[in-house]
Amino acid sequence: MKSIAPKKKNELERFANALLEEMNVVRVEGRYFCFDKHALKDRVGVLKYRDGNRGLIIDVSRFGHPSSLAYKVLQAAFRKVTLEGRPFPDTISFGYRELTRLIGRDGFGGQDAKDIFQAIRQLEDTKIEMLAYQNDAEESYHSVRFSMFAGTGFIAEGDELSPAKIRQAVLTLHPFVMNSMRKGHFAIFNWERVSNLEPLTAALYKRLYLHLSNLYESHYDKESLKFEKDYEDLCGEWLGGLRPQSYRSLILQQLGGHLDILKETGMIRSYALERKVDGGWKVVFRPGQAFFKDYELFYLGSRTRVLQFQQTADQHAIQRPYELAKLFYTKLHGTFDAKGIISGKDAEFARGLIDRFGDDEAKDLIEYAIAEAPKTNFDMHSLRAVETFVPKWQAARDFREEARRKAEVVAKKQAEDRLRTEYDEVIRAEYFKHLEGMPADARASLRQEALAAMPPESQNPASMGHGLLLQVTERRLLRDRLNLPSFEAWMESRA
Repeated sequence: MKSIAPKKKNELERFANALLEEMNVVRVEGRYFCFDKHALKDRVGVLKYRDGNRGLIIDVSRFGHPSSLAYKVLQAAFRKVTLEGRPFPDTISFGYRELTRLIGRDGFGGQDAKDIFQAIRQLEDTKIEMLAYQNDAEESYHSVRFSMFAGTGFIAEGDELSPAKIRQAVLTLHPFVMNSMRKGHFAIFNWERVSNLEPLTAALYKRLYLHLSNLYESHYDKESLKFEKDYEDLCGEWLGGLRPQSYRSLILQQLGGHLDILKETGMIRSYALERKVDGGWKVVFRPGQAFFKDYELFYLGSRTRVLQFQQTADQHAIQRPYELAKLFYTKLHGTFDAKGIISGKDAEFARGLIDRFGDDEAKDLIEYAIAEAPKTNFDMHSLRAVETFVPKWQAARDFREEARRKAEVVAKKQAEDRLRTEYDEVIRAEYFKHLEGMPADARASLRQEALAAMPPESQNPASMGHGLLLQVTERRLLRDRLNLPSFEAWMESRA
């Protein structure tokens, strides 16, 4: 990238940060997904797009360009994240039946599992790079690179590159996506409505909902509200580069069915295909009653945490067992190279460990077993081997617990001693400050008062310990006069 002067560079970064902070996933989706199954084979390598001062690069993975099925999976993930409520969780979990229901798959065969696995990998491995250009020149820009999923995990059986049976999936959305969502740069949709639509229809719904909401909020009333979109731009920007048609009949054949469904749902009350002055086509949309209802419920308001208990259950049944099993294999081999796949038996055993001992103790058991196994030449291959070490770990745990308790007592005593020392230093400093500021006659008076307060046998300057006792008595008398705080009061003032 060409070198940029510091002032211009700062201006570019401010401009780029403002643009990238407002990253809207819906806008990215239009280029990121391909809804035409016949065009998928041609979507390979690095694809570049430019729209004014915005740029987008899609780096297609070896699992293929994100397809209609990948679109459905991502919508299911967003649905679960947003219905859980704020603060949105980074990681969500799905049982296989739940996921297949949300993406509209009725089958539970091996091919379904392979298709879903491939779609999820597309979302994880296909990279997105968003660019913000300072001007028309391409050498001055700021960019950010990410993927929809930062990490994925599976509890599954079969080939790790194409499992024939998936039991559960653990999906982690990329931090860049989540940060945008948490800052409010994310539209909340009526997911029940979206989930019942085919991907291309859903993409139309989401873009129309977003644009109509923006216009309704600041420009139009119910009667005058409408939205116009150039047909070719609609195909390219909204619908994954759908091939534009030239004739009205072909355009209606291509999009009419999808728009009719949006009319049936009430999202739009009408649409019209009109000629533009330059000879091209534009589509004019007018909203229906369902739009206004969704606008009130989702755009202006916020939904309650309807999935709160489901999310907690998913964490217990899927996410936490998966993470515990993954921890074991990572500790055992130094890395986790199973393509994110954990077997159903391992997940079930991990869930049992969590139920018996809790998360932290189960992790401690795994650490202990992996450390102890080499000492007895025990060759561990699976998570279930940990069971062998449970009795010894429990005995050692009791010993460690007692040692920990004693260490806590010692640490507490040491901390209290340090505080006592600090308190004494504070009081001593306060004493000397006042003593040094006292006039000579006041200091002499204090000394006489201290002598009178001492035991008769210690008042003689020649007696043993006279000087030290006199000093201690002076400090006590001065401390009483100054009304210095007790140790307990000093501690409360620090809290």
